Amino acid sequence: MIGLLVGAMQAQVRPLHTRDLTRLSQVQVGAQLSKSDVIFIPVGAVETNGIQPSGRDYVWPLAYAMAMAEETGGLYMPGLVWSYPGTTTIAPSTVYLSPQAGTAFLKDLAHSLLKQGFRRQVYVSASHGPAPLTVGTLVREFFEETHVPILYINMDTYLPRLQLAATARSKTMYGAHAMTGRLEDLALAGEYGEKESHAAGPVPVNQGLATLGKLGFAGSLSLGSWVADVMAHGGSEALPTTAAERADWGKEGEEQVRAIVKKMQLPEAMKALQQHDRYTREVVVPKFRDRLPKAR
Repeated sequence: MIGLLVGAMQAQVRPLHTRDLTRLSQVQVGAQLSKSDVIFIPVGAVETNGIQPSGRDYVWPLAYAMAMAEETGGLYMPGLVWSYPGTTTIAPSTVYLSPQAGTAFLKDLAHSLLKQGFRRQVYVSASHGPAPLTVGTLVREFFEETHVPILYINMDTYLPRLQLAATARSKTMYGAHAMTGRLEDLALAGEYGEKESHAAGPVPVNQGLATLGKLGFAGSLSLGSWVADVMAHGGSEALPTTAAERADWGKEGEEQVRAIVKKMQLPEAMKALQQHDRYTREVVVPKFRDRLPKAR
């Protein structure tokens, strides 16, 4: 009888009130790892987006990571907020970190997570073109060092696979900010003047860059360039006119984010990632051990 009571006491763990690892107790994380070793890590940037929030390109993947954790029964955690910004380095709101520095940070994080027990790690970016310079390098180098496959999901290249109508993702930015408690960061119509919403003066055309773009020889992964004005990046979408309309857009956008994640078949993908890991460990590594980089 005493043994049963002790066992019951040891098994008493507070149910998850969030899937954010940083808000959970050691006991909750340990209990979660007995069920799932999946964790999602967002990677973004802090950079000029005109009149939109400078952290927009981190908030987007953070929201996707939150929804992905819920969809798969895994956890998520804060990742790399300020990765390499690319073309926007010239702006005062842009935080610069080199691709190499970002990769080094994430690699230390990935090694820590692996030691903690999170074998299935998924790194997520969205609305940030240079992200593969940092995260793609991480995924490959980490695999060479550990022989453990981790996954990178670049929503910018994945979303076209879903063939969504524009209306099915038109409010995801508002949904992301609503999900992360940052909806008020998004401006309302009239809060910025016409002058403040555009370039301060005439901006000469970079004819060479324009021509390279038309010829298909441009992009963050193909060519070095900087924008010529701090307001030249971020878009000029229509803004909500009232806080109530902004809240409605946030609810609509959250539904869009969750619908997108549902279409991604992530539970199946996580099972496949586990199978791939096992095959690598049991078939490839023993067969080619002498030719492979030694695991750290």
